[in-house]
Amino acid sequence: MRTSLAAVTITTVLLIASGCATSTKPAPKAKASATKPAATAASKPAAPAATAPVVSVPQITAPEPAKTAAPEAPVVAPKLSPEAAALIERLTTASAPGTLPHEMSESTSFPGAMVSLEPGAAAPKIESAEPVTNQPPAKGLTADGNTTQLVERDWTGLVLVPISTSLSKAYTSDVRLTKVEAHPLNDGRVRIWTRVHNVGPTPLPAEIACEFRMKGSQASSPYFYQLDVPGDGYRDVFFVSPDGTLNAYTVLVRSSEAVQR
Repeated sequence: MRTSLAAVTITTVLLIASGCATSTKPAPKAKASATKPAATAASKPAAPAATAPVVSVPQITAPEPAKTAAPEAPVVAPKLSPEAAALIERLTTASAPGTLPHEMSESTSFPGAMVSLEPGAAAPKIESAEPVTNQPPAKGLTADGNTTQLVERDWTGLVLVPISTSLSKAYTSDVRLTKVEAHPLNDGRVRIWTRVHNVGPTPLPAEIACEFRMKGSQASSPYFYQLDVPGDGYRDVFFVSPDGTLNAYTVLVRSSEAVQR
């Protein structure tokens, strides 16, 4: 037992002595290694930021004030001549014996009469045209067998319509006088318009006249004009009264075939 303890003691002493005899050298210093900076990857240049497209805004200017045109001089309707006024009064009042009475109308059934309107005169309304063939006249007729051009602008624009239908007489059953108007002219005369209607299907050679009864003159035989009317069609005809004071008139039409028999 004592031997074991002595051995242990010796061993311990030896270990201590051994530890004392050993020279402890300082640990070698680690060499400082120069550390290279980490290589940075080359970065690409940043793409430029997208810019919004520039929209050109048109410059808004205040509108110029509208130029007002100078007012035109009003068209003054011509005054009725004393002759035309006397004619209208005589035909609309019918105070004199033997005068054919008329009434005023605001419209006309003859649009072809518009070319004869006096400058500045108020135009009447135009009634709807007939739904059949109509041939406007190129020339007018007179009581003495002459023709007149419809180029004189002498119509006052007034329309007189006869009240009595006895003024027109038809001597053939194939023809009708559907419209009759009296247009006073500025010189005291009158232009009589009439519409001849062929009720048959075939063209009709006819003759037409207008008998004017003037104050202080003797009645005479009327002059008949040749007039061809298409089947189921119309022909517009006008007569111009002679100079003087008109009291009445009568439109006459007959078939040419009946005259030749």
